[in-house]
Order: sequence, then structure tokens, then C-alpha cells
Amino acid sequence: MRDHLVAFFESHHRLVEADALRLLLESPEPLLLSRRLVESTPPDATFVTREMVELLVVHGASLSGAHLRVAGSSPSASPLGVARSIAPPPMFTLLSEGFVPTARRRNALEEYEELFRSRYRALHRMLRGRPDLPNLRPMKELAGVHGTASVIVMLREIRRTAAKGHLILSVEDETGGGEVLVPRDTPAGRLSLVPDEVVGLRLYLGREKKRIARVEAIERPDVASNRSMRRADSPSHALFLSDLHIGSKSFMTEPWDRLMGFLRGDGPRPDLALAIDHVVIAGDLVDGIGIYPNQERDLGIGDIVEQYTELGRRLRELPERLNIVVLPGNHDAVAPSEPQPSLPKELLKVLPDRVRSVGNPSTFALNGVVVQAYHGRSFDDLIPAIPGASYERPTDVMKLMLKMRHLGPIYGGRMPVTPQSRDGLLIDPAPEILVTGHAHTFGVDEYRGTLLLNASTWQAETEYQRMRNITPVPARAAVVDLASMVTTAIDCSGDETAVGGSPA
Repeated sequence: MRDHLVAFFESHHRLVEADALRLLLESPEPLLLSRRLVESTPPDATFVTREMVELLVVHGASLSGAHLRVAGSSPSASPLGVARSIAPPPMFTLLSEGFVPTARRRNALEEYEELFRSRYRALHRMLRGRPDLPNLRPMKELAGVHGTASVIVMLREIRRTAAKGHLILSVEDETGGGEVLVPRDTPAGRLSLVPDEVVGLRLYLGREKKRIARVEAIERPDVASNRSMRRADSPSHALFLSDLHIGSKSFMTEPWDRLMGFLRGDGPRPDLALAIDHVVIAGDLVDGIGIYPNQERDLGIGDIVEQYTELGRRLRELPERLNIVVLPGNHDAVAPSEPQPSLPKELLKVLPDRVRSVGNPSTFALNGVVVQAYHGRSFDDLIPAIPGASYERPTDVMKLMLKMRHLGPIYGGRMPVTPQSRDGLLIDPAPEILVTGHAHTFGVDEYRGTLLLNASTWQAETEYQRMRNITPVPARAAVVDLASMVTTAIDCSGDETAVGGSPA
């Protein structure tokens, strides 16, 4: 039902706040209530909030625009004939968290099966109806088909033939599986495919019974090519950071102090610094304990609670005006499998009250601009799987994530996957900003209306990183003007803070 509601609101160009979705699912008639929400709000309304659902439940058909806060819309009369009082989008709106807390009632194998079914159905919904996938059929119906047909499948295995280098794909949908051939010297044959992603295949099936179906084209869920970025209606800026690694001996204290001075308006461009409303930190807030072999040699703080206490002290150095959003990474004190839950209450007690802790990944809106924040552990699986990919250019991998509409589809690699009923690593909806960390570098790019940020690190190079040939690009931050989507780079790695133009 959750996917049905999300799809319904997407078809009406609405984004549903997480709490609003929960209330709808708890109602006796969620689809009817959703339909009434769409009918009783202006067509240019962007968000469905918890308050909107509560008011509709309370007031029913006599819902008054005087009570209704409609985010992202302009003043208008409602279909009920009542004039509306319009408020601007809230500063922060949580739309969804990837982690789904559930009581385990089945064995892990059944839960993984439900997870992959959830992924397949969500991406099938994005792909079906596309003109480049004619004569769409389930796998079980291909046996009697000759000529062109299309299927939407999950890739189980990808291999090349020894003789001619053609691709052989082992694929499956909910009705069955099989193998298809992708000729080497074709556009489809030159794509970098990864296991467990969902794609549409246009096939040619010959009359010979034992002849393998040939792939003529591969369609990914992808982001619409004509999509434009949503922008904030009023001036607002967000600062994006990642990978603080508090507790490491290599934490960069002096560059951090320069960043704090910049945010107080003491450095260059005080006008820009004082215009920042939000700070988003994309994981690895602390260095953790026992994350890699002999980590204790790199630790300046050897107790996990003390690491978070020091994190709280560092976050209190941020000016009081700032809304702070944090999510965990693979070094943080939460379950390592992804999606990850938000920080436990015991650790939140040592952080400032204004810190909003969300899961990894999470999708939220800042002044109406949709952000998907993900730490980026799946880089460890995707980079080895993609020819030419590297930690030095993480935004190239992020473009592939958007094409797949998934943050980390590969199962059985370095990134452990949490078994749950819904795939929390989907990219749905397509955000205006996709921010990651983990790679310890700094990158800014754009793909089809989505700003891509890899938000650097505040940890200098460690011995473990040198051993793995990881050269960090530390002490950088990105400031995004949410009204214009212009990005400004902040470099605190030198003796003085440098504020540049758009690094893109």
C-alpha cells in the first residue's frame, strides 16, 4: 500500500512527508483520504504534510483553507470554494528514511526475497509504459513470441563470452528467468551494467527454439532528461559536510576552527556565511571503534561515547541559527548494514538539541528543495564493478546511481544489506541535490536536474588509507544557494579560508 500511495501522489506531482505517509497508512481508507487531499489542495502544491492529513481527518469535507498550510503553492481558491491561507515551505521536512524498523517474524531468506521484490516492483513502475519498451511481457510469456518483445528484469549475473566478448545476462522477473545475449559492438553492449540492478530490455526473438534472445536496447529507470531543478521560493543556503571522524588522531582541528570562524562571519564572504540556514553532515560523524584492522593506533579518543561527546562539543561551535541534519555512516555506532537507522537516543543526549538525526539514506526538503543524503558505502562495491570508476571521481558513480535510480544494488559485496520489507536504497523521488561522503574527496557535478555533491572529509590521511592508496581531499565544504542552486566551494585546508566560485 505504501508504494501505491507514493505512486499516486507522484502522479499528481506531490511529495509526501514521512509522518504524513504514516498517518495515511494508519487510516481506514488511505487511498480515499489521499484522493481527497489532492482534490482539496491547489494543483501547484508541492508537499503533503502531517498537518494537512490531520486537518483533513478532523474537518472532513468542510476542510477550511484558513486552517490548511499548503507548502510550495500560491494563493488560490480550493475546489471546495474556500480561500486559502498559504504558508511558505517549512525549513525542514523529512520525506522518507531508508531504514524501516520492523519486528522480525520470518527467516532472513524470506525477508531478502521481499526486499528484492520491493525493488523490482518500484523500478518496474518507473520503466513500464516507455515507448522504447514495446510489446512488454513477463518472462514466462516469451516462449511463444517471435520478433520484438520487451521485458523488465533484474540482472542476476553478467559475464562475457570467451570467444567474441559478447555479454550474456542472466535475468529474472517475478514470473521466471533466463539468459539473453548483448552483442559486444552495440550501444547496449558498451554499457557498464552491475548485478542486481533493474532494467528494461528490448529483445529480438528468432524462430529457432534453442536460439538465445538478442538484446537490441537496454533502458534504465533513469531521471527524466527534461527535468528542471526545484528551487526555494525565498533566499536560503545550505552547507554540506561529511566524514568528520571525530575521535581520530587525524581529525583536522585547525581547518575545522577556520570553518567555524567562516560561519560566524569572521572570514571571507561574511555575507555568504551569514546567509547559511542549514548544515547537512553525510555520515562518519565519529571514527568509531574496531572499524578496520589496528584502528586503535589511529584513535585519539578510544571510547565511543566520548567520541560522540566530543562531536556534541564540536557541533555546539556552530552558530545557534543553523539547522543541523546528521546521518550515520559505516564508522558510526549503529548497525553497519544498509539502510542504517538514525543515531540511538543514548547518543543523541550528548548532541545539541537542534541536531536532527536521520537514517542513512534519508530524503528531506530544505525550504522546499528535495535532498537525498547518503553516506556512500556502496562506492566500495560499485567502483570495482565499473570500468574506469575511481574514488577520485565519486560523482561519476553518483550519475550511475541516478541512472539506476538506486544507491547500491549489488548484493553480497562489501556493503552488507539490511533485510526489510521495502528497499530503502531506491532514489525515489529524484532529488534536486544528491549528497554523499565516504570517498574522502570533494566533487561537484550535475546530472539531469540533480546537483551532485561529494562532501569531502575533516580527517587527514591515515596509515590505513595510505596502505589502500586513498589520497583524501580534506577540509572542503559546499555552500548551495537553494534559490538559485549555485554552489560555492569553501576550502579550509590552507592557512586561510578560501571561498571560490562554483566548482562545477
